[in-house]
Amino acid sequence: MGVKDGFMEANLVTKLSFCIVLFAVIINWIAFCTTSWFLVSGINYYGLWRACTATTCGSMLDGSPDDDINAIQAFAIFGFMGLNVGFFLIVMYMFWGSCKGNGETGLAAAISLLVSAGCWLIAVAIFGSKYDDYSVGRFGYSFALAVIALILALVAGILMVVGGRGNSSVSSK
Repeated sequence: MGVKDGFMEANLVTKLSFCIVLFAVIINWIAFCTTSWFLVSGINYYGLWRACTATTCGSMLDGSPDDDINAIQAFAIFGFMGLNVGFFLIVMYMFWGSCKGNGETGLAAAISLLVSAGCWLIAVAIFGSKYDDYSVGRFGYSFALAVIALILALVAGILMVVGGRGNSSVSSK
């Protein structure tokens, strides 16, 4: 059995969840790794891990004494990892031997995606409240991608709760 067979045997909701999560994982990686969360006058910009100027990136934010930054980073890490684990579990649910069509694997994927969405929501909310007071700047594309990733993770998690209860075509064989 190949990847094509596993994809074709999965139900429509699982296929939709897989595609949504694949897109969300790509967005998740970009949002997590880039430094355009907040832009100040087009000169300075801030990400999760460092602050940059137009010419250099040097001011590291990890290990900061600021509790808000630490909370943002912690929840972003949990959200990032949860989305990646959720994708891995969906892949296992669709393609991997004994996990293929297994309801527990589908439920684990759903829980991971919902926890990821919750963690990203907390990280984005804290970041938004921290930097919203700055009238000289605006939120960047990385912030927007994190919001999109959390919405997609939430939608895929709900779809996996509905459609991840076991693949009837695999279970009946």
